[in-house]
Amino acid sequence: MSAGVASIRARGRRLTPQRALIWDVLVERGDRHVSAAEVADAVHARAPEVHRSTVYRTLDVLVEDGLVLRADLGGDRSYYELAAEHHHHHVVCTGCGAVAHVHDEAIAAAVACVQAASGYRLAQQELTFAGLCPDCAAR
Repeated sequence: MSAGVASIRARGRRLTPQRALIWDVLVERGDRHVSAAEVADAVHARAPEVHRSTVYRTLDVLVEDGLVLRADLGGDRSYYELAAEHHHHHVVCTGCGAVAHVHDEAIAAAVACVQAASGYRLAQQELTFAGLCPDCAAR
């Protein structure tokens, strides 16, 4: 049994076949960011009887339980990924839509500057940067 499936049960949730299938689809995507529609399409390909609304509700439950992260990447684009051991931020290509991760260490100085300038002690945050990926910038 995978850690995620065990975590679903540990949080007092029933492990339905639909939840297990949705979890498996997310695990197969690894660290890719996938839309709810992509997850629903992959689930439908294996189990046509599973409704899209079930997929959307289950994604919400997995986010609520901290097993999956929802990243709002601008332009009304919400993507899902498995919760990682490390906190990270996103860089989104405005040309092709590619998404890359940027880890906390890369922006630590900027966060320190914001804290110093504002006087706030920042809580965990997620930042999304937009720009052109190397391939799009080379075109």
